[in-house]
Amino acid sequence: MKILITGGAGFIASHVADAYLELGHEVVIVDNLSSGNKANLNPKAKFIEADITNKDLIQAIVREERPEVINHHAAHIQVGYSVKNPQFDAENNIMGLLNIMEAAKEIPVKKVIMAATGGAMYGNKPTPFNEEMKAEPLSPYGISKRAGELYLNYYHELYQIPFISLRYSNV
Repeated sequence: MKILITGGAGFIASHVADAYLELGHEVVIVDNLSSGNKANLNPKAKFIEADITNKDLIQAIVREERPEVINHHAAHIQVGYSVKNPQFDAENNIMGLLNIMEAAKEIPVKKVIMAATGGAMYGNKPTPFNEEMKAEPLSPYGISKRAGELYLNYYHELYQIPFISLRYSNV
């Protein structure tokens, strides 16, 4: 299976890429290297240096590569900076996802897996968090990740693109 991983030079996604490759999948990594590191890249994966906020470029990559699965890890993840600059956060985390999904609906992909957030999703609730808790993000970062989940549901309803959102806790 061909899998496109955004943010694949980052800590978590680079390990995800390694696991996919070990299972025999073809992996394409897209990363702008703003926080990822080339040293994390598995040489067996195809690497494309690109930014998901570049609509034309990311859509061309998705259309050309035609992945069966998109594992979306590319994001702006600094909660404090999202509070200082919510527009930057939304451009990366919401518009970047929409850029990918607009091309993905044309392929179509079999599944989208998105790295979301655990802690920033539930607000000031006592731990442990669980999936039955109401999402009440208190930061632009948490809001953008929740918006991403809602957009994935939209693409599922309109274009039948299955998705899963993984609400990672801090790693």
